[in-house]
Amino acid sequence: MSKLLSSKYFRVILGLLLSAITLYLALRGVSLWEVSRSVGAASNGWVLLAIASVLANTFIKGVRWYRLTGAIGQRAGFTKVLAALLAGQLLNLIYPARAGDVSRILILGRNGNDKAFVLGSVLLEKLADLFAYILLALLLLFQLPFPTWVDTSIYLSALLLVVGIGLAAWLVNDTERSERIGRWITARHIGWLPERTWLHLSELVQATLSAIGQVRQRKQAAELLFWTALIWLTALLNNILILLALGMNVDRGHSVVAMALLVLVGLIAGIALPSIPGRIGIIEYICILALAVFGIPQAPALTYGILLHAVVFLPGLVLGVAALLWLSWKPSQQTLMPD
Repeated sequence: MSKLLSSKYFRVILGLLLSAITLYLALRGVSLWEVSRSVGAASNGWVLLAIASVLANTFIKGVRWYRLTGAIGQRAGFTKVLAALLAGQLLNLIYPARAGDVSRILILGRNGNDKAFVLGSVLLEKLADLFAYILLALLLLFQLPFPTWVDTSIYLSALLLVVGIGLAAWLVNDTERSERIGRWITARHIGWLPERTWLHLSELVQATLSAIGQVRQRKQAAELLFWTALIWLTALLNNILILLALGMNVDRGHSVVAMALLVLVGLIAGIALPSIPGRIGIIEYICILALAVFGIPQAPALTYGILLHAVVFLPGLVLGVAALLWLSWKPSQQTLMPD
């Protein structure tokens, strides 16, 4: 317990330090008055379109996860699945160690097998996103070399993707193999644990694998790829629309898409770092580093980072709080309904 607490406090302290350092670097030598005027001068039309793109991105994520949860999601209903996703995204911004993903499993799963299946759907979701991230990084590589501050993350993600896809394919390609794994776990149960516990563990492993195994069916695999592509296209569109809102669509030898793509790849790499809630400082500094590759000065790049952060973060904050309130209120209402 003491080791767990110490690691938690270490992550919090490290997050505070990283956020403080990146915030200092982002603000150093920049006129905040100039930045505030630039934010105020942004085109309202493009900003509203960016907000609509963020909301569409969130909705599509909900649809994708709803489809991945299968019968469990149908039983809960799309509204609850979307609310669990929104609440989880909010908790991921506040708490470390992906606490929001754990909350999604607990909200939808009624029992151990349900929770295991939902866990498998979340893992499949993450694997699909990792695949899309690597594809976008490769697309970026055709336009410009990776900056040194992002290449390590991309190579590590590629390695994780290869291992993850290989392991998932080996586990779910053969139904009998997953059942053998469950039996192997049961056969190797530790003496000081009851056999019933290990039988239950075997069932949980098979439930998790059955969720991941949905990709064996071509229709479901194609649907997963379709929704994932829409998610990442709208995420890229968010970045493009904010560039247009600030008039950064000038010709600097690279397209606006390349600028937005490097920002997206950089942000995905950077949000894995520990930080304070909301990732204040880290997001802005990554935008400065990314846009500096295209010759954008620090002040307008900081303006872009602040506006993009607000457009993406504030709708998620409002929707996440609303989802948490609805989820906490809904059970009490259900108890008032007659059988």
